[in-house]
Amino acid sequence: MRSPGASRIPDPVRLLRHWRKVFWLSVGLVVVASADVLVATYGPASRPATVETGASFSVSAGSFAADGKAQAFAAALGASGLPVFVRARVEDGRYQVLVGPYVSTDESERAQRKLAAWGLGESRLVVDDAMRARPQEAAIFGFDEAIGNSVVMIAAGSMSSLVFEMQETPKAIELKRTSGTALDVEIGQAAGVLERLTLPDGVVLVQQLSVHSEGDSLRAHLVVPDGVENRIRFEGHRVYLDLAFPKAPWDVVKPGPKGPGLPSKESGSPSTEPVGRVLLHPADHSDGRAQLDAAAARFDQIKPFLNSALAMPEPDVLAALAHSLDDLRGVVEKLHVSADADGDRAALLAAIYDASAAIKKAGDLSISRP
Repeated sequence: MRSPGASRIPDPVRLLRHWRKVFWLSVGLVVVASADVLVATYGPASRPATVETGASFSVSAGSFAADGKAQAFAAALGASGLPVFVRARVEDGRYQVLVGPYVSTDESERAQRKLAAWGLGESRLVVDDAMRARPQEAAIFGFDEAIGNSVVMIAAGSMSSLVFEMQETPKAIELKRTSGTALDVEIGQAAGVLERLTLPDGVVLVQQLSVHSEGDSLRAHLVVPDGVENRIRFEGHRVYLDLAFPKAPWDVVKPGPKGPGLPSKESGSPSTEPVGRVLLHPADHSDGRAQLDAAAARFDQIKPFLNSALAMPEPDVLAALAHSLDDLRGVVEKLHVSADADGDRAALLAAIYDASAAIKKAGDLSISRP
């Protein structure tokens, strides 16, 4: 207790200690606030996510001792719209024709049921989990969890596939090769700024990947090694971009004079023209023209194999050709095209009918032979 006569002037030492505490408290608050800013700017929240990887599921449709027969069978199945590829089995050296790859068992089982209904296929699911086993830091690119769009990478033998999983079924899909090593995928119309994603360890068929997701649309830019071949396809709300090097295990359709087709092995200098387009509204006349061109390209794809199949009939190849031609005929018959394209549609239908009749005759002869 201070005596009545004591001085009211503060003790200099006590005052110094007081202000020293205030000073260091202020410094602490500034440091904490700065740390929050740094974490928000450079921390985990802004770090590019690693693309998710997963196992692939394919359906074995048949195996052959000769590569030529496997390619003929694959071309026949491919004409029906099934995503087909061929691989040489290491264990026995046979050439295996597979449908896929798919990112889910539901998709592969649908393909399996279709083959079974045709009386084709070995009814065997082939799983490739090489990509799933690779280490990664994050599970999804997730620009906006409310949007629900994502990208997954899978592998199947010598090929890899980028799977763009959309929240809704896409209305239009387009693939452009803008240079020898650059690919652009457009699903709907997403015009925002692309964000660079981190690729999983060990990926060789994609060197860079940037994506922008916006509502029911998505845009992606890829940098790939020189010589990588590609194929675009869709299954419901999933869009698949298949990549392979040095030679695609699927048939590459050459672009026709009118249709977009897919890039050929003999393609010239790169351009920004579309090299693969999937239009999902064939009732529109303008889209019907593109669908007709795509159907003609599919028919041209199997024509080189028709003569060999007719000369040396193989039951599996003939059955695949017959079902593929039936499916192709059904697509062309339902197309709505403008008046100036109706002649081309009629000519294509006549060619498909003739091919189907020849295949049926060859099948009947092969059955009647002792």
